[in-house]
Amino acid sequence: MTSFPALDIAIGLSFVYLLLSLIVTTVNEMIAALLQKRAKFLEEGVSQLLMDPEIQRAIYQHPLIKSLSNDKKVLRPSYIPADKFATALMDVVTGRDNPTMSVDALRSGAAKATPEFQQAIEALADVSGHDPRVLKQKIEDWFNDGMDRVSGWYKRNAQKNTLILAVIVTLAVNADTLHVVNTLWRDPSIRAALVEQAKARTASQETNPIPMVEYPDPNDPTASKPIAVPGDVLTDAEKQSLNQLTGWTTEWTRWKESGSSFANWVEQLLTEHLLGWILTAIALSLGAPFWFDTLNRFMNMRNAGRTPERGQTTTTATAQAQAASAAQQ
Repeated sequence: MTSFPALDIAIGLSFVYLLLSLIVTTVNEMIAALLQKRAKFLEEGVSQLLMDPEIQRAIYQHPLIKSLSNDKKVLRPSYIPADKFATALMDVVTGRDNPTMSVDALRSGAAKATPEFQQAIEALADVSGHDPRVLKQKIEDWFNDGMDRVSGWYKRNAQKNTLILAVIVTLAVNADTLHVVNTLWRDPSIRAALVEQAKARTASQETNPIPMVEYPDPNDPTASKPIAVPGDVLTDAEKQSLNQLTGWTTEWTRWKESGSSFANWVEQLLTEHLLGWILTAIALSLGAPFWFDTLNRFMNMRNAGRTPERGQTTTTATAQAQAASAAQQ
C-alpha cells in the first residue's frame, strides 16, 4: 500500500469521475444518433451556406449526395465530402441542358438563383479566373469553411447536452463528491481496490480501448452508431465499486426509519449533498477523455514515487558500494 493516501484518494476520485463520464458519453452518443443531431446540424449549415432552398433541395437529391443518406425516405446525410458537394453543386447549377462545367456556365446558372447565392458564386468565380478546376477547389474550400462552423455548433450543443446528462446521472446514482472522498479516506480497503481497478482500466484502455460507438460508413467519418449501452462500458468490479460509493439505498432506508415527511427529507438531502452533487456534475461535464488523462497523470506520479522492490534496493546498494570502492582506489 502506498504511503501517500492523498494521492490514492485523488486516483480513486478521478476513477469514479471517469466511470460516470463514460456513462454520460455513451448516453449522449445514443441520443445524438437517435435524434440524427449531426445530420440536422449539417442541413442547417448547408442552408446557411447556400441561402437558396431550391438549390439545396436539388443538391440533396443529387445521386452523389443522396447515396450518403442512411434513410432513403429522409434525405439527410450526416456527412458530405467537400469534393462531392462541389461536384453536385456545379452539376445542379449548370443544369442538364448545359453539361459543361465551365465558369461561364456556372455564372449563368447562378443568375437564376437567389441574390445571396448568386453573389457567393460570383465571388468564387472572380478568384478562379476561367479554370473550372480552380473554381471547384474554391467551392470545396468554401464548403469546408462552412463545415468548420457546423462543427463548432455541434460541439457547443454536445457540451450543453453533456452538462445536462451529467446532472441527471449525478442525481440518478447520488454521486456526491464529498461523500466519495470521505469514504475513500476512511476505508483503505475500498481505496486500495479502486486504485487497482484504475490501474487495470488505464492499462486496458491503452492496449485495447473499449469502443462505445462504431463508424459503419467509410465515407462518413462522423456518423457513429452506438454499440454499447451505459452498463456495458463498465466491468462488474467497477459497477460494484460504484455501488459502494454511490447510490440511494442508505438515503431511502434512513428516510423510512426516520418517519419524516418527504419535504423534510428533500430539505435534508439538499443540505447534505447539494455541494457534492454540484462538484460531481461539473466534473462529469469535463468529459471522459479529460478524466482518463488526469487518471494517467496521477498513476504516473504514484508509480514514480513507489518504493523500490527488495531486489532493486540490493542492486542499487551494491552499485553504490562498487562506485565508492573504485573512488578509493
